[in-house]
Amino acid sequence: MTHEAGIVHQSPPIPGRRIRHVMIISVLLLIMVLAVAAWWFFHERFYVSTNDAYVTGNIIPVEDQTPGTLNKVLVDNTQFVHAGQIMATMQADQSHLQLMQAEAHLGLEVRYVRKAFATVIQLQQLVASKKATLEKLKGDLARFRASLPSGATSAIRVQDTHKEIQALRAQLLAERAALEGAEAVVTGTTVRSNPLVRQAAAQVARADIQWQRRIIRAPVSGFVAERASYPGIRIHIGQRLFSIVPLDYLWVVANVKETDMHHIRPGQPVELTSYYYGHAVRYRGTVEGLLPGAGSAFSILPPENATGNYIHIVERVPVRIALSQKDLRAHPLRPGLSMIANIHLSSQRHSVLKTLTSTPIKGYQTTIYGGELAHARNLVLDIIRRNS
Repeated sequence: MTHEAGIVHQSPPIPGRRIRHVMIISVLLLIMVLAVAAWWFFHERFYVSTNDAYVTGNIIPVEDQTPGTLNKVLVDNTQFVHAGQIMATMQADQSHLQLMQAEAHLGLEVRYVRKAFATVIQLQQLVASKKATLEKLKGDLARFRASLPSGATSAIRVQDTHKEIQALRAQLLAERAALEGAEAVVTGTTVRSNPLVRQAAAQVARADIQWQRRIIRAPVSGFVAERASYPGIRIHIGQRLFSIVPLDYLWVVANVKETDMHHIRPGQPVELTSYYYGHAVRYRGTVEGLLPGAGSAFSILPPENATGNYIHIVERVPVRIALSQKDLRAHPLRPGLSMIANIHLSSQRHSVLKTLTSTPIKGYQTTIYGGELAHARNLVLDIIRRNS
């Protein structure tokens, strides 16, 4: 460093110092590379991560099962309903008229079958009477023929008796045919078990069930969503009126790249975080199974790669992940929320074809329709009693 006319001149840097700086930077970079390599070797290579994961659950549609007009809606979106709770009611005049018609038809069939039983008895007695008369005429004819040579009986009387026998035989054949026709309706049955009555009873039961379903009930417990029902609208069978979402049974579907699927097996632990709560909340999960096909195979228009131009796209395979019920109760989720899934690959206890998924019977059944048929049967029995 020199001083000229009050000006300070900096001497050029020493080459050794520059080399030292370069070496320090190189060492730091090497340490960083080694740290990243060690982190990958000891941790990251045992995990497969994806942010293409979503919460999934059962979204249960509540559909109309009988035509009519809504006259009352009792629930709204986000409301919690219990299984069997009334959600809406219908006017259902048409269903009521069909029920009345079916009841009247059943009453007529019961009376007709009763009449058929009485007709059988009547024809049986009539046939028995004709047979007795026929036997008497045969005996008379035999006596008349025996007394004819002595002149005690005329030939005309013998001839008239013979004609009476022929006419009576024809009548007896007609009565027997009528008896067989009447017996065909009732033989081997009672009024209640007769096919005609049973057919009419089935129509009453069907109409009564339709009438009962004018009251729309929640099939399961859960939260109401997608309400599309309003008082006064005309609805038809199969029209969706509500959706119910039970939030106590949810799972995650993680769409993993096919290039990362080699070591994924059912039973492996999964760590999940949700964008809804952030990284501070972590969920524990388990791989339950691998869906039997990539997502594109189940799309509405599956790919057709044999048509000429071809561009390879890495497919994703859906992986079903069970969530901890304890974690769900502490931090509830909703279907459709995004998740980040980290699947631990260190455990491969099960085959890739093994599935740990089980059906929760309690959550996949409803009992709201259990009493409909019993109610209909009681109505049928009451109609039969009133018309017997």
